[in-house]
Amino acid sequence: MKKKSHEVIVSINQDLAQKFEAASQKKTSITDFIQEFLFQFLSEDTKKAYIKDLQFFFEFLRSGNVTISQPGDIESYHFQLYRDHLLGKGLASATINRRLVCIRSFIKWAVASKLMTHNPLDTIKLPKVQTECPTAAFDDHEVMKMINAPDLSTHKGRTHRLIMVLLFNLGLRRSELTQIKISSIAEDRGHTVLSIHGKGDKIRLVPLNIFVVEEIRQYISSLESVFQPDDYLIQTEEKTKNEKPMDGSTIYRVIEKYAKTVGINKQVSPHSCRATVISHLLDTQLTPLRDVATFAGHSNITTTERYDKRRKNLDKSAAYQVDYDLKKT
Repeated sequence: MKKKSHEVIVSINQDLAQKFEAASQKKTSITDFIQEFLFQFLSEDTKKAYIKDLQFFFEFLRSGNVTISQPGDIESYHFQLYRDHLLGKGLASATINRRLVCIRSFIKWAVASKLMTHNPLDTIKLPKVQTECPTAAFDDHEVMKMINAPDLSTHKGRTHRLIMVLLFNLGLRRSELTQIKISSIAEDRGHTVLSIHGKGDKIRLVPLNIFVVEEIRQYISSLESVFQPDDYLIQTEEKTKNEKPMDGSTIYRVIEKYAKTVGINKQVSPHSCRATVISHLLDTQLTPLRDVATFAGHSNITTTERYDKRRKNLDKSAAYQVDYDLKKT
């Protein structure tokens, strides 16, 4: 008697097969290794940032007639000269550190992947990050002037106002703002909350105050389109809905436009709005630093501390709190 066959017939998924084939191909250039390095990250924004920073490094090496075809070709002095090059350009220390940390992450991945026998960058120090946030912030009067500047008789003006309301009240990053969908707003235990997709695909919930909720309601009601949960909140047109999120460069232009309109001459950006919110919370001293860090989506509390201007306030110096009752003895 023949035994029954338990062999399972599996149909081949050609798209999946091509992906496996591509992943197994031998790497022939540094670009191939970079792509494999990026494969571990889920966030598209993270991938774009790492690609950009790695390109800066390899372009610097090529300008010095150095060609890198694989991670093992990278020497410690390549990294050191690049660090000194960035310092010489006068870039912010946080920017320099970000670019250098990206390279270090790439090398660490290469060592873990057995593409290198050791890490040549272990002995090279990174420059210290400034504890002061260099981003220009707005004062309270400037915030109100900018929010009230758009022409609300037009869809563009209403859109620009909502952009500034959200930036100045929630301290959002540009990418976080443009990715907000109707489904991002929900009710949770008596609060209207916004689900924000931050750096590294981390999600944080931020409650919306009555002012922000009303601004969103008025904006939605002004549009002729009927919103669906998967629609983007920020709409560039009044009658047709966006298939893609608003471009981040548009957010830049909005902030620069209204700053200039109300007579603000300092160099500003969407991050200035974020710095304004965080500084405002820290300056009032009503919100614990840890809570401000959670609100801003900072994984490290030292990042939040860079926005803290209170260190220069001598009136509230800890020195005045020292009291050993020496005056009474």
